[in-house]
Amino acid sequence: MKQFFKMLFASLLAGVLLFGVVFLIFVGIVASLSSKSEPKVEDNSVMRLNLNMIINERAVDNPFANFDPFSGESQSSGGLYEIIDAIGKAKADDRIKGIYLQSGLSFAGMGALKEIRDALVDFKESGKFIISYSEIYSQKGLYISSVADSIFVAPEGGVEWTGLSSTIPFYLRALEKAGVKPQVIRGSNNQFKSAVEPFLQDSISPANREQLTLLLGDMWTLMCNEIAESRNLNPADLQVWADSLSIANPQVAADFGLVSRTTYVDEVHTVLRNMLEIDEDDDINYASVSTVNKSKTQKGKYTGDRVAVVFAQGSINSGTGDDLTIGSDRLAKALRKVRKDDKVKAVVLRINSPGGSTLASDIILREIELIREAGKPIVASYGDLAASGGYYISCTADKIVAQPSTITGSIGVFGLFFTGEELLNDKIGIRYDRVKTAEFADLGSLDRDMRPEEKAYMQNMVDYFYGRFLSLVAEGRDLDSSYVDEIGQGRVWTGIQALENGLVDTLGGLQSAIAIARNMADLDDDVRLVQYPKKQDPFQEILKSLGMDEQSRMKKELGSFYPLYKKWKEMESHVGLQSHIGFDLMIE
Repeated sequence: MKQFFKMLFASLLAGVLLFGVVFLIFVGIVASLSSKSEPKVEDNSVMRLNLNMIINERAVDNPFANFDPFSGESQSSGGLYEIIDAIGKAKADDRIKGIYLQSGLSFAGMGALKEIRDALVDFKESGKFIISYSEIYSQKGLYISSVADSIFVAPEGGVEWTGLSSTIPFYLRALEKAGVKPQVIRGSNNQFKSAVEPFLQDSISPANREQLTLLLGDMWTLMCNEIAESRNLNPADLQVWADSLSIANPQVAADFGLVSRTTYVDEVHTVLRNMLEIDEDDDINYASVSTVNKSKTQKGKYTGDRVAVVFAQGSINSGTGDDLTIGSDRLAKALRKVRKDDKVKAVVLRINSPGGSTLASDIILREIELIREAGKPIVASYGDLAASGGYYISCTADKIVAQPSTITGSIGVFGLFFTGEELLNDKIGIRYDRVKTAEFADLGSLDRDMRPEEKAYMQNMVDYFYGRFLSLVAEGRDLDSSYVDEIGQGRVWTGIQALENGLVDTLGGLQSAIAIARNMADLDDDVRLVQYPKKQDPFQEILKSLGMDEQSRMKKELGSFYPLYKKWKEMESHVGLQSHIGFDLMIE
């Protein structure tokens, strides 16, 4: 017993000491952050723009994201909103001479990349330089970097140029082996609503193949045309090089003109020093996105008119949500606050969403309608995705602005749940019995398939909501309902196609949408922008960065199986009918 208490005491002591060490480190970091003077951009500086990360719509409010203990500041590029803002500020700041772009392995979506690329094109109008370097360039990395004056790649690195593809996993056979049967109800003519295909068949349907072919074709054409224009190449040659796998190594890419030349990073630093006209031994003054955004003259309390930018990112579900998912309660609350704020004269709803719960989407749409009734113009701005519920919540906006590559539409509805009669009865040996007061009181039971009457009941519900979706789009976009049905049926479009068929009003990014909202409200160019919803508690983000939240723990435990777990958890959160794009369109 004495030995037991010794071991217990030793364990407790070790835990206390470990906690003390972590606490001291935490306090030290906080002290470093709080004591550090306001970030300052030095004269003759270069803004370092690192895009080799997942880029969300706006930065997560976490002071320890990618924290550098030596400099005492975060090295994160932040979100898309902050990146675009910093590029604009760098253009106007005489202390910044150019941009050092690091984007060879960008994980951002095509919509975000297009928005950043357009901002970089605008930056070059100032006459300042953009230099890009990477050891390896993916196709997305090459697309964003093609705007640079010079593109450098490591001699033994790589340049990918093979064309775009989209791969969809199908689960039907795995479910059959497990004894689980999907119960799927989708709109009667929603042939393009491919969200449920992975559970019904084992290959891409002709309708889905058609829409994916058009989607990829538009994105590939956009990518080839803009790279060709920036690099003074022929788009047809880019297609030939992809078809023939001609770009075998960086030197070939340089010979063809896709990149400027092969070089090592120390030689890139020499190029930068020459452009800054400093000696070889002098340090280069780098400014991060965070530093550029924070280094500004602080004004007194602003009391004038405002434009509210409301961010809606991620899948749509009931409840609170967070900075990376849309909870109807949280977003509706933010929209109500915007509506009731007399200083807010116009609203921009920034959407990057594949859709989700029809109920949650309708709750959000109601708040959009109330804003319009209050006389405040509202403009929807689309990022990578504005599909299904993402399109539903914005279809009645005064104006809709999309990127050429934005996946748009998917006007359709489905219901999906699973039954495990074979799994429970035959494989596990579990049998259910019940008492009920009505014939169909056990509708949706796990242990049996749906009856024909139940399927008809669910089909009526789905068709009713699909009809409501059609009528809302027809009213909001001033289109005939039968025409909306023709371009609906669960089909997704690129922004270019959506503009042609009337689902959006114009092409552009968030800044274009803000300008439209500002003009509709007759506001000055320098009107203050305010962001909603309020960002999540930074302490929760700190836990994530330290790997102490549930998501981080599951990533560590499951490793490569985590994406499957994440997909399953997402399906579990789908309560009621869904208006969701339903598949993860991974394009590379």
